[in-house]
Amino acid sequence: MHTYKKQWIGALVLLLLSVPIAFAAYLQGTVLTLTDAPVASEVSVSETESASKPLPEDTAAEPTTEAPVLLRAVSPNKNLSADGGMVLEVSAEAVQGAKVTVALGKTTVSLVPSEETADGTGYVTYKGSLTLPAGKPKKQKLGTLRFTAERNGQTETLSGASVTVNALQYADIPIDVGQGVVKPPEISGEGRVDVLSPETDFGRGTARILQVTADYAETCPGNTADDQSSPLCTPFLGGTYDYITGEGTFDGKAYYITKSGYKVEQADSKSFDGYVLPTNTASVYKSYTSGESHVILTMNWKVPFVSELKPQAYHKGYTDRVFNVTNCTAQYIDFTFYYTNAAEGSADFSGSNVVKSAEWRNVGVNGTSTLRVYLRQNGKFCGYRAYYSSDNRLVISFRNKPTSVRNAVVAIDPGHGGRDCGAIAVNGAYESALNLRVSALLKQKLEAHGVRVVIFRAGDVYLSKDERQGKARAAGADVYISLHHNSSPSASLSGTEVYYYRAYAQPLAKSIHANLAGAWQDIYKNDAEMRAKVIPKDGGVRYYPFGVTRVEECPSVLIECGYLSNTAECDACFDPVNQDKLASAICRGIVGYLKNN
Repeated sequence: MHTYKKQWIGALVLLLLSVPIAFAAYLQGTVLTLTDAPVASEVSVSETESASKPLPEDTAAEPTTEAPVLLRAVSPNKNLSADGGMVLEVSAEAVQGAKVTVALGKTTVSLVPSEETADGTGYVTYKGSLTLPAGKPKKQKLGTLRFTAERNGQTETLSGASVTVNALQYADIPIDVGQGVVKPPEISGEGRVDVLSPETDFGRGTARILQVTADYAETCPGNTADDQSSPLCTPFLGGTYDYITGEGTFDGKAYYITKSGYKVEQADSKSFDGYVLPTNTASVYKSYTSGESHVILTMNWKVPFVSELKPQAYHKGYTDRVFNVTNCTAQYIDFTFYYTNAAEGSADFSGSNVVKSAEWRNVGVNGTSTLRVYLRQNGKFCGYRAYYSSDNRLVISFRNKPTSVRNAVVAIDPGHGGRDCGAIAVNGAYESALNLRVSALLKQKLEAHGVRVVIFRAGDVYLSKDERQGKARAAGADVYISLHHNSSPSASLSGTEVYYYRAYAQPLAKSIHANLAGAWQDIYKNDAEMRAKVIPKDGGVRYYPFGVTRVEECPSVLIECGYLSNTAECDACFDPVNQDKLASAICRGIVGYLKNN
């Protein structure tokens, strides 16, 4: 009895001692967990490309007290399926100086560090690639990617995606190559083009057909095992047909792979068994200038097409992306139409101050035809929009430069909002509210110059990436600005950056950044250390495929005004005097661009 009594008393004492500790922990959880607050992130998922956002935190290794974590995150980390022969890009965030490899089955590849990705935390991104084996009649489960980092005798391993090579299931579609005979489509009595449908048998065989159901379906290269965006790709318009040659799952999203060489998300399209269509003829129906400069094309069916500014030099820069530009150098823009072996007609843009003429080039080469539109000044391009009219003709409308600043339209998109608060500053405030405050100031200052301003939100409202892109397209804007403030795991990072996607948006990004950097140098005039960090080593004008910048209609940039994770810079950002200075600087950058480009 005595022994049991001691055990009972001891247990009671431990229970009593544990109550205040548990209660304190409960209170701490109640106070510190912002259960009603939006999820914080540097850039919301809705505003990044699907496969190229910062590596997710849920792949991070658990920290230990014995040694630093070698591997912080890996990518891809979501299971993927792809066609044989595709190139799989892999990356890992690891401590600088580590040896990093990735293994898939019996294949091991060494990853190369990129100093451009150093964020002040001691970690950099290591990159490499694997070529998947050729497809077979049955699918091939290759196993799980195993990333390994080694440094000073310490080794860590993280698992990435499980990789499957799809079974061969689609027959190749032969296409006509070489210049063909012009065969215009039938025109109804109302002047409507009777476009051909793959639901009709033309005696050319069967195929699995893709039809775009979204107004705009973003595309990405079809030969890579990821869904990273590329400015060399163009959205497919609603109603576009293509042939399906494969399927894949990348970053958790299902894609069709097309004969033309692109990936289209299955959510933006539908597929069905149909028939191979006759080769297409593209004819210039009309061209004229009224506000914008238009060229209207008549085609046999709604073929896929892509646009590309040429010649344009690119170089590797921020996060090792290869589409950074020093300046826009293009002399023309090519519109390449697939499955098109005949073309006719030319365009007259005598009323345009941006484009001057157009002609058909390389008709029938590899089963494509190219409409080349020449620019009046090298590197001076203001964007375009493309759509099918009610009579089934393709309309391509080129934006002309505003004749004066007072005739310009600027779209301002205050980043984040609603359930997406953006970054949480070191002072506890939400980035979304600060973005709105500076955007309102910017609107006032632009309007003082006579600019018509369209602002996407005036309150704490959530907008998706598609909604923001839709507003940008509907605004008829000459310039589209997405305004943000930055954040980083490193409390020491500071400075301002401006991001672009299309090469013709780089001059706008450059103008805004130069003025923002000048404003920050004035703010830090008495702080030499912070002043020296205003402009990052790469200059701060960067290519990155943020979703809101992926529009064709006008130059679009995303601005990171300053770092809310840096105490000194956060304090400066929330100073109303400095907010006015930053808004004025952005305004000067926009107005300067409108006057000089």
